[in-house]
Amino acid sequence: MKDTQKVLFILVIGIVLASSSIALNWKPSGRGGAPAATFTLTPTTATLHEGESTALELSFTVNGGAPLSTAVSWSINASGGKGSLRCPTTLNDTGKLAAIYTAPGDVDSRRHNVTIEARTTWLGDSYHARARYAVIPEMHETNVTISPEGTAMTAGETVRLTATLRGRHDEGWRNLAGQPLSWTFFDAGGSTMQPLSVRETTTDKKGSATVPVYISDVNETTEIWCVVQMDESLAGEHEYAGCNGMTSIQVQPETPGTYPVVLIHGWFGSMTKKLLQTWSNITEKLQRHGHIILDFDTSLPGIQYLRYTPGWADRHIPWMAGKVNDAIERALVENGYSPNQTIDIVTHSMGGLVARFLAEQPGADVDSWNNSWQPGDPGTPWHGDGTPDISIGPHQIDDLFMVGTMNHGIPPGFNETFLKRLDFIPLPWWACQMQDMVYNSKFLEAMGYRGCDLVDYHAIGSDIGFRIGEPKDFDGDGVNHTTDGLVPTESPYLEGAPLYIVTGQARPHGDADHNSQIAINDDIHRYIIRHLT
Repeated sequence: MKDTQKVLFILVIGIVLASSSIALNWKPSGRGGAPAATFTLTPTTATLHEGESTALELSFTVNGGAPLSTAVSWSINASGGKGSLRCPTTLNDTGKLAAIYTAPGDVDSRRHNVTIEARTTWLGDSYHARARYAVIPEMHETNVTISPEGTAMTAGETVRLTATLRGRHDEGWRNLAGQPLSWTFFDAGGSTMQPLSVRETTTDKKGSATVPVYISDVNETTEIWCVVQMDESLAGEHEYAGCNGMTSIQVQPETPGTYPVVLIHGWFGSMTKKLLQTWSNITEKLQRHGHIILDFDTSLPGIQYLRYTPGWADRHIPWMAGKVNDAIERALVENGYSPNQTIDIVTHSMGGLVARFLAEQPGADVDSWNNSWQPGDPGTPWHGDGTPDISIGPHQIDDLFMVGTMNHGIPPGFNETFLKRLDFIPLPWWACQMQDMVYNSKFLEAMGYRGCDLVDYHAIGSDIGFRIGEPKDFDGDGVNHTTDGLVPTESPYLEGAPLYIVTGQARPHGDADHNSQIAINDDIHRYIIRHLT
C-alpha cells in the first residue's frame, strides 16, 4: 500500500512539473525567443496632404496564422493638430480591424509628423503597433509685381515703389492682405552684390505695399535693382509658396541748381537787419556755385527771404512750421516749380527745428497746443482741427543743414539781460519758442533725437569756449564741448547724422559765435556748399 502511494505521489509531481514547463514556454512574446503573436498596423508610413484621409488595417495573429480577437486602444501624437481616427475598438474574429485616419485640415509647417499607435493585451502581455505619417500643407502659388512711379530719378529725389501680391486659389487669383514683404536694394554696377538697404513692409487690404526710395549721392548714372520677396507663409487659414519680383531704377547725379535751396532763419530772423546779416554772404556764395535760392516774393527785385508770420511770438514751433510749409509751397509755385518740388534746406538756429518738423511730421495737425501733455503721454502736445497742416514731408527734402540748431535743447534759465547782451532782444525768455528749445522740453521730447531715413541731415555746431551750464557730450564721442555763445556745441547732433564742429572766437575777434557762424563763417559755408554738390 505504501508503494502504491509513493508511485501516485511521483506521478502527481511529474504532471505538475510538466504543466509548469508547458505554461512557461507558452509566452506570447518570449524574451530571447521568437514572438508568439504578431500585431501590425499598415501602412506603417505615408505622406498625406492636410485634410486628406487614408485607410489603415490592424492585424493580430498567432505565429502560424491563427487570428486573435482582442480589445484595442488608440492614441494619436503630434506637435500640433492630430487629425481624427474612425475605428472599431475590437478586432473581429478574423483578427483584423479597418480604420480611417483623416489628417488635420490646417498645418503650419512644411512637414507635420503624426504618430498613430494601437495597443492591446493577450495572455498578460502588451502589444503595440505604430504608423508614422507626414502631413504636408496645400501650398498656394503666389505672384508679386512692382509698379514704380518712374524708371529714372535724380539723386536726392524720393520715388515710391508699390508691390502688389496675389495668390492662386480655386476661384482664381486674389490679392493677399497682411503678408510680409522684404525689399532689398542693390547697386547693379557694384563690384559685389551687397545690399544698399533692406526694408520690411506688410501688404494692406488690397494686397499692396509701398516704399519710398531715396538715393542721396551718386557720381554717375547708376542702376539700382530692387528685389521684393515674400517668404513662404505657413500660418493662417491658407499656406502660400514664396515668390519674388524685381525692377530697376536709373539714378542720375544731382548738379547745382537741380533743387532750389530754401533758407530758414532762426529765432530773430524776421527783422530785416538780421536777415541781411544772416543770409547775404552765403547767398552770394551759393549762387556763384550754381545754386538757386528760393525767392519768397518774386514781385520785388533780388532775393526775398522767408519771414515768419506776424504774431508768431505767442505760438509754438509746430504752428510756425505749418505757416512755413504754406509759404514754401506758395514760393515754389511763384517761381515756376511744382508745390511738390524736391528742395534743399539750409537753416540756422531755431529754423532747423522748424525744418525738422516739416521733414519728420508730414500730415501733422498743428493749430493748437496741449500744455498739459507730458513725455510718455499718448499722442503729441500739438493738435488741431482735424485738417492736416504739414504737407511737405521727407519725400520732398533732400539735404537739410542745421547750423547752430538746438536739437538737444539749450540750458534753461536765460534772462532778458543775457539775451540782450547776445543781441536777442526781440523776444523775452519766456516766449513759446524758448519753452520749446530748452533741455528736455515737451516739444523736443515729442520730436525725439533722431531724424528720418529719407533726408540727409547735416548738423553743424561751433565752440567758442563760452560756458553756459555744464559742457555737454551729445554725440557720445567722449568730448565735452562748450557752446557757440547760446547753443551747446553738440546740441545740433541727431543720432545717425554727421556732426561738423568748428572752433574759434566770438565777434569781433572771430566768426564762430552763434550769429556769425551762419552769417560769415567761411568754414561752415564751404562745408554747406561741398555737401550740396
